[in-house]
Amino acid sequence: MEDSGTLGNIPVMRQGERHRSGCMVCGADLAYSGTERDETCHYCGRVISTGTRCVNGHFVCSFCHSADALEIIKTVCLHGRQTDPVALMRTIRSHARFPLHGPEHHCLVPAVILSALKNSGYPVTDSQIVTAVKRGQTVTGGACSFLGACGAAIGVGIAVSVLTGATPYDGDKRQVVQRITQAVLGEIASYNAPRCCQRDSWLALKEAVGPVREQTGISLTVSRFACEQFDENKECIHDRCPLWPSEPTKT
Repeated sequence: MEDSGTLGNIPVMRQGERHRSGCMVCGADLAYSGTERDETCHYCGRVISTGTRCVNGHFVCSFCHSADALEIIKTVCLHGRQTDPVALMRTIRSHARFPLHGPEHHCLVPAVILSALKNSGYPVTDSQIVTAVKRGQTVTGGACSFLGACGAAIGVGIAVSVLTGATPYDGDKRQVVQRITQAVLGEIASYNAPRCCQRDSWLALKEAVGPVREQTGISLTVSRFACEQFDENKECIHDRCPLWPSEPTKT
C-alpha cells in the first residue's frame, strides 16, 4: 500500500485499494433481495444473514465496510475546528478510504453535529462524540428501505439524544428526539429518489439546524455546495437534487 497524503494522522490510501462505490471488493453493482440468507464476509469471514451482496457474489459486513471510515470520522470530529457541520462532513468524505455510500454516514451525521457544536463553544465532550459514533453503528446499511427510516435522519436523533441525555424512561426527552427524527425523515422522504448518502446527510444536517438551536441556543451554519460526485453515482437524480451544480462538469 502506498500513501498519497494524510488527513490528521490517518494515511490517505490510493483509491484503487477499495472501491468507494458499489461493491467494496470489486466495484460491481450491489444486488438487494427481499429475503435474507447467510453470507460470508469477504474480509473478516464472519457469517451474517443479509439481503445484500454484489452481482459477483461478494459480501462485506457493516463492520468491515465501516472500519476505516469510523476512524476517519472520529479523528476529524475530535480534532477538527470547523463550526459548519457540512464542512466537517466534506472533510471526512474527501478521504479516499471513505465510501461514497454506506452505513458510515449514520455515524457521520451525529458526530459532525456534536463536533460543530463543540467548536462553537457548546460544552460537548469527546466522550459524547464517540458515543454518537457508536450509536450510529447500530443502524445497519440499507435502513432507509429495509427498516423504513434513513440512518441520516436517525443520526440527527442520536445527536439530540446525546445532547439531552434522553432515555427510554424519560417521556419528555424521548418525545423530543422522536419528533425531531420524524421531521428530518419527512424532509428526506419528500424526494422520490434512490439513496444518495451525501444528499440525505446534507438534508439531515439542514433540517437539524432548528431543533439543535432550540436545544442549545446555538444556530449552526449549514452550507450548500455543488455536488462533485454525480458521475460516480449511478442513481443520481441530477437536477432534482438540491446539491446539483448549475453547470455540471464531468470529472
